Amino acid sequence: MIEQGLLSTRQSAAYLLILCFVVFTVSGILYTGRAIWQWPVGKTIGYLRWERGFVLAAVVLTVLGLVLLEDLLRAAGDTVIAKLGLATYLLAAAVVMVAEATFLNTRQFVYPQIIVYIVLAFLAQAAFGVSMLRTGLLAGWVGWATILWNLGWLVLLPLVSPRDLYYPVLHHTAPLLIGIMLLLKR
Repeated sequence: MIEQGLLSTRQSAAYLLILCFVVFTVSGILYTGRAIWQWPVGKTIGYLRWERGFVLAAVVLTVLGLVLLEDLLRAAGDTVIAKLGLATYLLAAAVVMVAEATFLNTRQFVYPQIIVYIVLAFLAQAAFGVSMLRTGLLAGWVGWATILWNLGWLVLLPLVSPRDLYYPVLHHTAPLLIGIMLLLKR
């Protein structure tokens, strides 16, 4: 009975973590259409609301997926690190929601908020990688990949793109990997 509950939680976490990437991809396409390809419809406020709304929906799905992942990691023996990672990501999500809402109102990001989100989100997901290594919930390489991806970008972004550090896709890639690996786990 307990194993069935964990299987259900595992699958739900997997689907949410994969879905956050899919939903973010929609926002990425909308952003590309507006900012790079200069679609005329991209100049409307309605378009911008949809674009940024998909960014926010992806963040919410990530939070929900990480809540279930934390539950799995706790059941696997981690009582501290994943919980701290979850709390940190919740703070990051709150900050980016305010930043995105401000952008919708003013059409300008409050960049210090974006920086706070970036740092907190990368550190939170790295903590989940550490927790996966400690518990063995997934193969060790998944934990290492999660840690290296998040800490690597935290260090590299200021070097390779010092004027713009906000690439939200980077915060949905590790959850995608974790979600896929949770689905493949037998």
